[in-house]
Amino acid sequence: MKTNTCEEDGTMRYKFRRLGDARQAILAETKRAVTPFGGLAVLAEFWRELGLLEAVRERLPFEYRSPNAIGAAEILLSFWLSVCAGARRFAHVNLLRGDVALRLLLGWKRLPGDDATRAFFGSFGWKEMDAFFPALTAWLLARLPAREATLDLDSTVFERFGRREGARKGYNPRRPGRLSHHPLLAALAEPMLVLHGWLRSGNTTAGRGVVAFLTEALALLPEGWRLRGVRADSGFFDGKLLDFGRGASCPT
Repeated sequence: MKTNTCEEDGTMRYKFRRLGDARQAILAETKRAVTPFGGLAVLAEFWRELGLLEAVRERLPFEYRSPNAIGAAEILLSFWLSVCAGARRFAHVNLLRGDVALRLLLGWKRLPGDDATRAFFGSFGWKEMDAFFPALTAWLLARLPAREATLDLDSTVFERFGRREGARKGYNPRRPGRLSHHPLLAALAEPMLVLHGWLRSGNTTAGRGVVAFLTEALALLPEGWRLRGVRADSGFFDGKLLDFGRGASCPT
């Protein structure tokens, strides 16, 4: 037997019998804000303890002057939260925008939509990227307890659909012939942190430009850091890289 009742506060309660054991269960409506992304509260608290929002505000090369605009730093952190929640394209940030409970947990009046997020990233050129991301990386590295690490070099393949700038046919083990990008990454092994990255065309070989890339990556390490070594697979085997390794002086 099932019954529907309306409580004094206007909420509905649905009583029914469970399929497995026929015991009574109640499905109740609530006016309280709920969210499927409650786990993001832990990440938001970590960012607050770290002072990430203030650090981003201080280092962004631009700001929004309109009193009605969502802050540029808030847009970037909202985008990062969306990625952590599973977003794979700009339109997915709207999943968080309509989440009242998550907004209350963050202490923000509004969350940006996909148009505001696109406009934010559209403000970045090479000048803005060079001014912001290395400075933010240095700020983060200065707060890590480790001062010694192993640097890993690797590349990966991003499949692309439709027209994308720089997408070319190249090595693609999953879908041969598909347009792709072939990013180059440098990651610190022990703190588990991506230190540097280049977005390259899909027809680029794994080790192409690796000496210049490694030079940039090493320059991002703050004073006092020491590398135990640099690891890379056979795709990076090149005489220029080996010669660079013999003559390079890693930060100490």
